[in-house]
Amino acid sequence: MGTLVLDIETASPFEEPPENSNDTKYYEWFAVSLAYADELTTTPETEVLFRRGGWDDSHTVDLYQRMFNWCDQRDVERLLTYNGAWFDGKHLLNWASDIDDTTDHTFREQTEVLFENHIDVALAAADEYADELWDDQHILPDWKAYNLAEINNDGVWYDDYDFPDTYLSEIDGSAVQGKHIGQVLGERYINNVKAGIEATSVHRELTRMLEDYCRSDVADLIELYTTLGGPVIDDTYRRTPKQII
Repeated sequence: MGTLVLDIETASPFEEPPENSNDTKYYEWFAVSLAYADELTTTPETEVLFRRGGWDDSHTVDLYQRMFNWCDQRDVERLLTYNGAWFDGKHLLNWASDIDDTTDHTFREQTEVLFENHIDVALAAADEYADELWDDQHILPDWKAYNLAEINNDGVWYDDYDFPDTYLSEIDGSAVQGKHIGQVLGERYINNVKAGIEATSVHRELTRMLEDYCRSDVADLIELYTTLGGPVIDDTYRRTPKQII
């Protein structure tokens, strides 16, 4: 029985969410990163699944189907997320419910099964490194948790990729962040797909950068989980679907 790691990326192409909002209505599903290892000590295999078209439900359905197909081919004992009880799990359950209400899919049930033995590693890191939390923080950024655990989780830097000078001019920062995907990169990727320009060099470079970032979100989470105690923390930080929403 193995360990699955899951992390979603979202975009907000229709309305920018208010600060600190986590209402699903502001978010569209752009990509999912997955990692799996049979044993906690083995290097996990990883996969990144991107949305294949625009923001209509048919492409959300396609993402669910590909995600479940990947997971169903593996012997999953537990699911790890970083802040999944607040973000990933909540939105996956809500999108699934919306689709199930108007189709014959059972994505809500499948998502609940996937999250039945879900451990939110962010909660464990927040307790372990509580002295590092700011007054208004409930969890640590994942990069800080990795640093404190002395785990080398590589950042993804814009300078390492070849883009035209003005292509990402509206992004403030030298390293890729989740908010950049939500505000700019996710929508740009989808616009490229809708325009049929996936074969261009700039889109291939955008894809390579996003794949690297998405993989970095899941590749080392099993190691962080193990550093924080591994299976002995499961009962404390398990967050099932009933506890997510």
